[in-house]
Amino acid sequence: MPQSNDSILQAINLSKSFGGLKAVHQASIDVKNHSITGLIGPNGAGKSTLFNLLSNFLTADEGQVLFEGNPVQNLPPHQIARLGFLRTFQVARVLSRLTVLENMLLGTQNQIGEHLFSVLLQPKKIRKQERESKEKAMNILESVGLAEKAYDYAGALSGGQRKLLEMARTLMTNPKLILLDEPAAGVNPTLINQICEHILSWNQQGISFLIIEHNMDVIMSLCSHVWVLAEGTNLADGTPEEIQNNEQVLSAYLGE
Repeated sequence: MPQSNDSILQAINLSKSFGGLKAVHQASIDVKNHSITGLIGPNGAGKSTLFNLLSNFLTADEGQVLFEGNPVQNLPPHQIARLGFLRTFQVARVLSRLTVLENMLLGTQNQIGEHLFSVLLQPKKIRKQERESKEKAMNILESVGLAEKAYDYAGALSGGQRKLLEMARTLMTNPKLILLDEPAAGVNPTLINQICEHILSWNQQGISFLIIEHNMDVIMSLCSHVWVLAEGTNLADGTPEEIQNNEQVLSAYLGE
């Protein structure tokens, strides 16, 4: 796959094996700047493994990942996140014994108070930054309808609300690209619609998305381009309409 100036993320010939099993084999993907891109495939197609390779939660056996044209496959996940490349998980990862607001504040970066000498020498600046971070967190929580639960324990949230919280927390880092792993899984229809509305709103603000999702209504309503994996390798890519009418894709899903 040639490098593209309008791509925010490119994976080139990624492969990963576990023992003798090829979970991902020579898979490539291209996410355009400011787009919402879908990644679909039958169960066991390698989608989650590919997500883990893209964000370097797993190390690829071969291949390259480019973020804004720069290779990132050798960087640890926290450094990738600092570049503005964030991800969520199929099962939302929140700290249940912290409040919703405290979970949000964990997403802030480059805090002056993280350094000992700053604590001693710049207490006013630290307090100012903490106030600003709290205000930003509350504004984001307000936008996703969780402001009233800011001081509740995150463990008391429903599954859908936890997913909203995890997505909202990524906004604390001013992300450029967010990988969403099944944002609609286990979520009631009303909350699914809200999640989709937030994704569209954040995309309009300039954030790019790559989304794994089994709910085809979500994929087809959100995405401008869709990539399809089957048995760990590329099967097809195209517009949602093209994918819906692709005989190879239909066969892969129907097991024919």
